[in-house]
Amino acid sequence: MVDYLTEQHWKRFVPETMQRELQTTSDYLQAKEIFWGQFDAAKHADTFPGLRAFIENTRRYRLGGSEAHGTALTLDEFKDALAEDCRKETRLKMTELMNVKKCHEVEVAAAVVASLCNGMATSQPNTKLEDILVIDAGDGKGYLSSRIALEHGIQVLGVDCNEENTSNAEKRLERLKNKIPKAVKKSNLEEDEYFTTLVKEDKLDTQYRSATQLIDFNTDLIELAREYFPQGNHSTFCLCGLHTCGNLGPNCLRLFHQNPTIKGICNVGCCYHLMQEQFVVDEFYNPTKVSDNPGFGFPMSNYLRARSFYLGRNARNLAAESIERACANRENPSDKLGYRALLQVVFLECGERKSHQVRRLKCSGFVDYVRKSVRRLALEERVTITDASLLELEERFAVELEQLKVFYLIRQQLAPVVETLILLDRLLYLRECGYERSFLVKLFEPVVSPRSAYKPSLEFSVKAFLR
Repeated sequence: MVDYLTEQHWKRFVPETMQRELQTTSDYLQAKEIFWGQFDAAKHADTFPGLRAFIENTRRYRLGGSEAHGTALTLDEFKDALAEDCRKETRLKMTELMNVKKCHEVEVAAAVVASLCNGMATSQPNTKLEDILVIDAGDGKGYLSSRIALEHGIQVLGVDCNEENTSNAEKRLERLKNKIPKAVKKSNLEEDEYFTTLVKEDKLDTQYRSATQLIDFNTDLIELAREYFPQGNHSTFCLCGLHTCGNLGPNCLRLFHQNPTIKGICNVGCCYHLMQEQFVVDEFYNPTKVSDNPGFGFPMSNYLRARSFYLGRNARNLAAESIERACANRENPSDKLGYRALLQVVFLECGERKSHQVRRLKCSGFVDYVRKSVRRLALEERVTITDASLLELEERFAVELEQLKVFYLIRQQLAPVVETLILLDRLLYLRECGYERSFLVKLFEPVVSPRSAYKPSLEFSVKAFLR
């Protein structure tokens, strides 16, 4: 998007049929309405057929679309695939310490992990539910792990390599204990034997523990379990993770394959922009951000590796977007996206051709944006332009700035297509490793739980696997 104006992306990348249909500010405004209304079955029109065909075509190549049919299960289909006595549901309504988005994700994911554990216990000879330990990779503040322990009575070890996260998880657990009696009463579960015992005996500490540690391919999970749950007899593990960042998600799948004591995995990946790819060099790659999860996050499958396939950072950033959220909220991109594209014009006119990362900043308009950006980048001596010239430039590109907002939606329409490719690569890796009972499962409602590059989660983001 930085080079949108200077590299003429509209002419280079938008199909010619759409270019002919969309030429004026009025056209661009109508185009946005078509994008926003694509999930509204009541809206029908015959304007801009090329644009409508593009929207329909992209929807075919996403999980759930006709070209990817059968590659993902709905949550109900996943539950139906389990034996009835293995299915677990969330009954305890406890939103006090989570926002709506996080609460939705945690309630659904916790029930899925509990269902997996019950399925593992019934399908593995001589294995009881109490013999299974859930390991939450990238535990963070313990949202998912504490809910699994609290709601379903399964022992969980939350593991995070960041000591501050572990400390926050322990503090949150103490606050959580005080909320349990109220939540049990609010959920009309006072007569439930399990929750009654939980409230009376304060058993949460014996069910959930947190550890500051990095789990790698050499970690002895049985020994780790003995350290934190010395009274247990854990020899079977379920590995889970809600928003495993960057390479952590792929490495969890590799760990599942390499460690025979891990019998099940449920992994929700996120932050694709932090993955390291094997066949492309990321100009802005920061190794310090992924030092704890080395290796390559993409591609995983032999199929794509044999083709030296790569996405690039722009595509990985895009894969984290949510077109559903944009349509539900009728979102326009921030004006600063256009300001950054205009700033690139300024740079070129001033002879500044080096790539720069401006990053986020607060501003009151285009002129203010340019002034603050130039100061941040220490380019005051090289980038000299008057306020009047900046205002004239903004006026000159007024139509293109409205066009840019449509281009942004065109890109966003491709987001689930790119994410589908990433997820299918992970699924194919497991299938290539011999795990035929591995699935993509649609867990979250995309509008409630949208994904962006910095607040991740999306409809088809969960992989639930069972050996």
